[in-house]
Amino acid sequence: MTHVGTIEPLSRPARIRTQVIGRLNLGLYTEFTRFGLRRDLDQPFEKPSAKIPISVRPLQESDLAALFSSDGADLKERLDIAHRLAFVARGARGGFVAIDSRNHAPCYVQWLFGTRDSGFIRALGGFPPLEAGEALVENAYTPPNYRGLGIMPAAMALIAEHARDLGARSVLTFVDHDNIASLKGCQRAGFRPDLLHYRRRYAFGVVTRDWFEKLAPDDPRRGAKF
Repeated sequence: MTHVGTIEPLSRPARIRTQVIGRLNLGLYTEFTRFGLRRDLDQPFEKPSAKIPISVRPLQESDLAALFSSDGADLKERLDIAHRLAFVARGARGGFVAIDSRNHAPCYVQWLFGTRDSGFIRALGGFPPLEAGEALVENAYTPPNYRGLGIMPAAMALIAEHARDLGARSVLTFVDHDNIASLKGCQRAGFRPDLLHYRRRYAFGVVTRDWFEKLAPDDPRRGAKF
């Protein structure tokens, strides 16, 4: 398990301040829809390549400072960083990083969960319970200086393969329905729409309601091209 430990890309007061701003930004009521996309690990497909050579390995504590530097970051970037650090602090395990093979720097991170992590997933909220043979990849992040290089789909495709080690035959991920860039990246990584997640949040996110809708086999959204 990876812990934040002494890593401080944002000071504690700055993290708290950023998290409070994030809560306030939710307002009294918000709602959104996410696609749940699935990759069948038994279905072969041509894995995408990034514009730089990469490999993947398990996340190490020493990777966090390089991945989550807040130097010169705007508010949205600080919110993204604070969210990932809070995720690690809650005990998230199963993190993987993509490594720039030219200089060995971490250039992407994402977490892989199996049924062993059911308690953690349930505590997070916003995800359906994993069935036997399923895994979940979530919380992808690419540092700003590595964006636009096609790292996300290439790394995600490689990380999903590690779900076999957890006894999974398929892998889920969730993406906001209007985040076209990420949806395209997931499709390049072999993921296809499988269900919809609806969320309503009240009172600055204090109260949340989630529900899920499985797409019918003949639903045209299953074959959507983003």
